[in-house]
Amino acid sequence: MKNIELKIKVNDFKEIEKFLKVSGAKYYNALNQKDIYFNCARGRLKIREINNKNFELIFYRRPDSLINKLSNYSIMPINRAQLKQFKNILVLSAGIKVVVFKNRKLWLFKNTRIHLDNVDKLGKFLELETVLGRISKAEGEKEYLEIYNLLKLSRFEKIDKSYSDLLLK
Repeated sequence: MKNIELKIKVNDFKEIEKFLKVSGAKYYNALNQKDIYFNCARGRLKIREINNKNFELIFYRRPDSLINKLSNYSIMPINRAQLKQFKNILVLSAGIKVVVFKNRKLWLFKNTRIHLDNVDKLGKFLELETVLGRISKAEGEKEYLEIYNLLKLSRFEKIDKSYSDLLLK
């Protein structure tokens, strides 16, 4: 799968949430996430634990750039019984790179996921992820720019790295 991504640093979410409400975006859920990143030579590999109920193995490749990035990713749901096995295999074969803890408020705008993330030891961030697949890249770019402009995101500092990279600095 592919998506168009952007990450920005913010001071708080109040103004952004106000814009989200009037933009037609829908609040979906609050998520407590633990991402365990493993050493990986090409791309990023992690196990995500969501609200200690849902678990995913995620691999993705994305350039580190300040502008909207095209990300290629694969997600495999795993159940609680598989979780320990997957962790053991990945720890033994690749080793843990870093663990990221975050509280995420998930909003949806058409095909775009808007994440309001409070990341332990890093602060507050907003992520846009316009998911391609049901729409073309051109349609995705148009939608991405629409929500980017509605939220007036040009005024914020853009981040080119993943949370894992920021924690390792």
